[in-house]
Amino acid sequence: MADIHEIIRTADQLFAEYKFEEVCCLLRQHVQSVEYEILWRLARSLYSLYKEKKSAHALILEGFQTASKLLDIAPNASASHKYYAVFLGEKAGIDGTKQQILSLTKVLAHIKISRDENELDPFVWHLEGVFYEKLASLQWYEKLFVYALNKDLVQPSYDDALRCLLRAEQIEPHFFALNEFLIGKVYFQQKNFKNARPYLTRIANLEVVRTADDKFSKEAAAQLLGKM
Repeated sequence: MADIHEIIRTADQLFAEYKFEEVCCLLRQHVQSVEYEILWRLARSLYSLYKEKKSAHALILEGFQTASKLLDIAPNASASHKYYAVFLGEKAGIDGTKQQILSLTKVLAHIKISRDENELDPFVWHLEGVFYEKLASLQWYEKLFVYALNKDLVQPSYDDALRCLLRAEQIEPHFFALNEFLIGKVYFQQKNFKNARPYLTRIANLEVVRTADDKFSKEAAAQLLGKM
């Protein structure tokens, strides 16, 4: 096997340049090594590449397989639970709405384990905030269905979502445009326009748009500002 340190250095450089497909191609060549440092980077890159393509079911299945392997070899690592959570949810979505809803309790459990293992990872706090925001935003009849299938699932408020999203921003300011947009969105949903405006304005005026998440956040922030 090639020098693992050189592989990791190259993979991290490519990822920093948003060359997700190239990272995946590189790391796939070494995935049989059952090496933690290779596998978590492959899971991260597969998820980032999927977010760009959205409809690529094959990437979800590959990501879930990679995350499952990662969880087997490193069951106490934060990254193992983080990527298992995201790919479990995405894979369940392929199987239909009911399966996606049935997966929610397990997805949140893995997010929380990941957070507890590394409380300074802003992305895990972001994931938990996204999870709570989506639940809090459901219509009452949607909540009836969701909680009928998940008796023990938390029933979060927008404040719960904000707590997590703001914690992510506190750990690493401006690390992710989508996180800032969601903070602004939640404040908007609470009709707290004074607090919403700075976040939405910053993202609406984003000058460098590198990813699909950046593009979505910029456009959605501008739309919400137009409603204020």
